[in-house]
Amino acid sequence: MTGTEIYKRTATYERDAQAIRLHAPQWKLLLAYDGQRTLAEVALSADVPFAEALPLTEKFLDRGWIEEQPITLDQYLERAGMHGVSATGTAVPPAVILHEPKPETQKLPSLDAEKIVAPPPPQNIAPSASLARGSMRLSAVIDSIISAAGNNSLGQLLAYRVFLRVPPDLLLAEGIATVHLVNDSSLVRNETLQRAISNAFNEIVKKSLPDSVFAAA
Repeated sequence: MTGTEIYKRTATYERDAQAIRLHAPQWKLLLAYDGQRTLAEVALSADVPFAEALPLTEKFLDRGWIEEQPITLDQYLERAGMHGVSATGTAVPPAVILHEPKPETQKLPSLDAEKIVAPPPPQNIAPSASLARGSMRLSAVIDSIISAAGNNSLGQLLAYRVFLRVPPDLLLAEGIATVHLVNDSSLVRNETLQRAISNAFNEIVKKSLPDSVFAAA
């Protein structure tokens, strides 16, 4: 299983439902299979770690309570948000639209980083002098998220959750309105934004952001 499979409950489940005995988290996962969302999305919605969702899904398949829902290529691309296919025939993940800039701020003059007065950090962002290690590479942050997730589909979903947790004013002050899930060339120099991304990574991925995401000073 890769996490991109889509499952739905079966007639066997409907027949056996009253006799089934499961723990509450297992029921939450079983009831989340709707024939619409991927396994990775179902696991997230049920608050079940992907590593635990895999054996439970196999158990449900063996009991005949769920079955895979086949979909067409167009349906897969639409559900994955991949509306274009590259010349090599592979789908390219779209940019994550984090926070649309307001019309009047879309054409900003080049900003001198030394003249930018960063907004005060939100209360839930603890100051950390250890982050003063040069520019943070967003591509490396995304790679770390996907690596921690164990597969691309779940990693992309976690990337959405990480960056949507970062205060929008900090992102826009750095000129970042979108994050590309592949080969993003953005560099984050503002230390307050670096701390916010680091904290969001820690909260969602449950790990510390590795030093390798920082470019050489």
